[in-house]
Amino acid sequence: MCFLTLFLTASLYSQTIESQIEENYQKYRAVIDSQPDSALVYILKAKELNEKEKDIDWSAKIYYGIGYCHLLNQKYSLALNYFNQAAGFSKESSNFNILSKSYNQIGLVYSFQNNFKKALDNYHKSLEISENKEELSDNTMSVLSNLADLHILQQDTITALRYYHQAIRIGERENKKLILAGVFNNVAVVYMDNNKDSTELYLKKALQIYKETKNVYGQIVIQNNLTTTYINFKSEKDYPQSLEYLEESLRLSKEIQNLDAEYFSYFYLGNYYEKGVFNYEQARYYYEKAHQLLKDGYKNDYAIELYKSLSRVYLQLGDFKNAYNFQKIQYGLQDSIFSIEKNKQFHEIQTKFGVERKNNQIQLLNKEKEIEKGRKQLILIVSVLLIITLLILAVFYRKRMKYQETISKQDKLIFEKEKETIRVKNHIEGQNQERKRISRELHDGVGGRLSAIKIKMDQLNTTTIHDPDLEECISQLQETAKEIRIISHELKENKIDELNFVILLNHLIDDYRFYFSGEIHFNMYPEEKFEEIADTKKHYLYRVIQEILANCLKYAEAQNIYIDCTFDDIYRIIIEDDGRGFDMQNVKKGIGIENIKKRIATLKGNVYIDSVVGRGSTFIMEIP
Repeated sequence: MCFLTLFLTASLYSQTIESQIEENYQKYRAVIDSQPDSALVYILKAKELNEKEKDIDWSAKIYYGIGYCHLLNQKYSLALNYFNQAAGFSKESSNFNILSKSYNQIGLVYSFQNNFKKALDNYHKSLEISENKEELSDNTMSVLSNLADLHILQQDTITALRYYHQAIRIGERENKKLILAGVFNNVAVVYMDNNKDSTELYLKKALQIYKETKNVYGQIVIQNNLTTTYINFKSEKDYPQSLEYLEESLRLSKEIQNLDAEYFSYFYLGNYYEKGVFNYEQARYYYEKAHQLLKDGYKNDYAIELYKSLSRVYLQLGDFKNAYNFQKIQYGLQDSIFSIEKNKQFHEIQTKFGVERKNNQIQLLNKEKEIEKGRKQLILIVSVLLIITLLILAVFYRKRMKYQETISKQDKLIFEKEKETIRVKNHIEGQNQERKRISRELHDGVGGRLSAIKIKMDQLNTTTIHDPDLEECISQLQETAKEIRIISHELKENKIDELNFVILLNHLIDDYRFYFSGEIHFNMYPEEKFEEIADTKKHYLYRVIQEILANCLKYAEAQNIYIDCTFDDIYRIIIEDDGRGFDMQNVKKGIGIENIKKRIATLKGNVYIDSVVGRGSTFIMEIP
């Protein structure tokens, strides 16, 4: 009886501890995004409670949470330590959710520290765990987005956009609306410097999601970004819409009582009146509203930009005293930040100096022994230097000769390439002539004979035989004649010559939608640019897209085909499918892929083909 009582007491005590851990963990999750310092207090309390329980799964969650708090507070060394421990615990408890997220956050920390190789390694570890698990699709989207951000830092926008589009496909398939909105915003940032239309398109997609999900803070951020886009591109026709966005953002920020949102709403209203409509008095009013929040105790890392803006506006209004005062505050704040950084550097240098000083003392003792030895080696070193000098001169002369030989070879290669381009063009023209001949033969020869046979069989069946099986044969014969006519028309060039590229492409996609059991998703922006494509470029692009779609239908076994056509300085056409893919190293180079490459090369463009078995295929074409 006594043993039973002790057992029940221990069990109840364990349940109480676990419930307290759960309670503190939920409190941490509730405030982590808005109050990371408070969240750290709750998660550390959960850690203290779990030290008695020693639950490995809880340890994985808790150490990940502590690392995330330190990451938000930009304490990267501490964050890295806790994320690595969380990865260890999650391996032990087989918690793949925390394991994949830990690797993702470790990659993010290394990215912030400019260690791109380690960042890439950890992103790939995270992706290997989560990409084949539907329940971890949130993390897969996050990793793909982080990989894209990493390639943006390397100025590789092509690869970045490919990762963003993969994240978008997962988000649309799994209906992960909020994460999808974040990815749309990131894609818009890629285009923000040089393509107003694409920036606006993706920001409006994000805005629609935030409105549907009633995510007010996200709505405010996107509306402010849209306004900044319109002002940066000086799109005056969008200024009235900008003002509506900004006034709505200010109203919503007060409703949700979010000081960050309220501060930036005031700031961007000031920016609109200063740089958009040049109403400096209204700009001053809203900048001062933002300044009042700072005076009331609110802190923001972008305060320097506000002081700089206030100084500019007061200068425009002729109030030189306030312009000078705000400029003085701005410089003071900059000097303060600079001093903090300099102090850190000073302490680091001082520490290094102490270590180096001790090392120098040791080295001096060794130097005294080496000096004597060095005197004896002086003659030998001089001799070696003379030999090296002669060798360098000989190498230099040889490289010069090789350089001249390389220049000659390059000239020859350019000539050969031009010849190859002409040969390819003639080859394709020959193909077109052969297409026309086959089209005429099919239409006038085979098609005519089939039609005559069908008419004769109709007469026999109507007047004499009346056989249902014969009627079925006549019906199939009619369908065969129809298919031959369609093939004949497809082979003709008249249709391509008469219609513009946009209409041609829409007809082609409609035709393939009829035969394709899955979905074809088509996006073109801006259409008027693609309507300008003409002559050889129109013909070749049409045939390339036709070839890729035909291959998708024949071999890919895909459920979805995505066609994205955009223009920013160059035409960019991306065709992706979620089919079975193929091995780029082992696939046989068929006529189809060779024709694609030759046609794009003739247009002085580039084609990138990316495919992995089991993960679909991607064709990216860039044409000037």
